[in-house]
Amino acid sequence: MNNNAKTHFSENKTAYTAGIVALVILLIISIGYAAGYRFNNFVIGKVGHLKMEMPLPLTSVFVDDSEEAVTSADNQALNITLSPGEHTVIVSKLGYFPWTKDISIPSNGDVTISPLFITQNTSGQIITTKDKEYASLKFKILTDKLPTKLLPRLSNDKTASLWIENNAIMLKVGDNISKIVQPDTVVRNVDFYKNRSDVVVFATQNGVYAIESGDPGTQNFMPIYKGQKPTFIKADANSLYILDVATLMQVII
Repeated sequence: MNNNAKTHFSENKTAYTAGIVALVILLIISIGYAAGYRFNNFVIGKVGHLKMEMPLPLTSVFVDDSEEAVTSADNQALNITLSPGEHTVIVSKLGYFPWTKDISIPSNGDVTISPLFITQNTSGQIITTKDKEYASLKFKILTDKLPTKLLPRLSNDKTASLWIENNAIMLKVGDNISKIVQPDTVVRNVDFYKNRSDVVVFATQNGVYAIESGDPGTQNFMPIYKGQKPTFIKADANSLYILDVATLMQVII
C-alpha cells in the first residue's frame, strides 16, 4: 500500500469501519429475516401465525389497520404470518357488526381465534297463534328457569358451565370461575351462544345480547334483537325462540 493510499485509509478509517459494520448488520438482518425472525416493539423473535376459520365469504381481516385477507368461500381457514408481539385484529363483513380482538403472538408460536358474527339486521319468522307449536313454545319460554351454581347450564362440549349469581353471569371453565357481566337491569334468560363455550347470550331490559367471555383479549358485546321485553330459549344451534310481549318468533343467530 503506497503512502497516498495509507493516508487516505487513515483519514477515512472511521467511515470504512462504519461501512463494514453496517454491511455486517445488514447481513445479519437478512439472514435473520430469511430464517423467520422479526423485530417488533423492541422484541426480536421468530414469526408466528394467526389461525382462524371464517364461516362467511367476502369477510375482510385487518391486522394493525392493514388488510391481510379477504375470504372467498364458506368456512375458509386462514393462516396469517405475523411478527411476535401485540397485534389488533379486526374482522369486517358487510351487514354484520365488526369484531375486534387484541392478541399476543408468541415467538415461533400460533394463536387461534374464533370471530363472532352477529348480523346488524335481525331475521327470522313470526310464529302465530295458529301454529300448533305456539302454546307449547310460549309455555317453555315463560317457565324457563335461570341456571344456578348448583344447577348450571352446560356448554355443548361440556367444557364450560354458566349460572346467575346476584344478577351476574358467571362462567366456569375447568377450575377457573369468572364474571362475564353484571347488568344494572335484571337478566331474564341466559344460555351459551350457538355451540360455543366462550360466548354467552342473555336477555335483559329491551334486548337480547351476545357477549364474549373476554379471555383472551377484548370482550366483544353485540345486540342480537331489540324490542320491548324479550325472553328466549334456544331453538337449535343457529336460532332462538324469542317471546316479546305477545309476539313469538324464531330468530336466526
